[in-house]
Amino acid sequence: MSPSEVKSVSKVILIVDDEPMIHELLGAHLKRMDTPVELYHAESGEAAVEQYTSLMQREKQPDLVVMDLNLSGAGDMDTVEQHKAGSDRMDGVRTTEALLNVDAGVRIWGYTAWFGTEWSNDLDAYAEKIVGRTVPFHEFAEMVDGFFKQKDADG
Repeated sequence: MSPSEVKSVSKVILIVDDEPMIHELLGAHLKRMDTPVELYHAESGEAAVEQYTSLMQREKQPDLVVMDLNLSGAGDMDTVEQHKAGSDRMDGVRTTEALLNVDAGVRIWGYTAWFGTEWSNDLDAYAEKIVGRTVPFHEFAEMVDGFFKQKDADG
């Protein structure tokens, strides 16, 4: 298969997480899937909305957005609590709402250490699936690959 053919069947995934290491690790596992992927990255909610809009304009609408909840850029609980309450940076819930305003058909999976909390319940109202970060990266990638294979089989 030529590179242009691979590109035409590649799935587009946008990873939204404030931790660069998560992008690196998750990206490495997603690239090992049977399903070919093009990965795009955003380290804030604001950047995610810009990136998603840009991809749509280039006719590369993401097939999946992988969303973290805490996009504060910090790990201390005071900052996280302010972030959840609506600080100046968008969290995963507000980012998801904004993406739905850009594209009502956006498919979002939460992948977050905040799984099982009230905060993740807020995201669950909009996201197709919420997966706890206790699920290893390779297993999450297998879930994504299985989803794409099923989606392709269903047509």
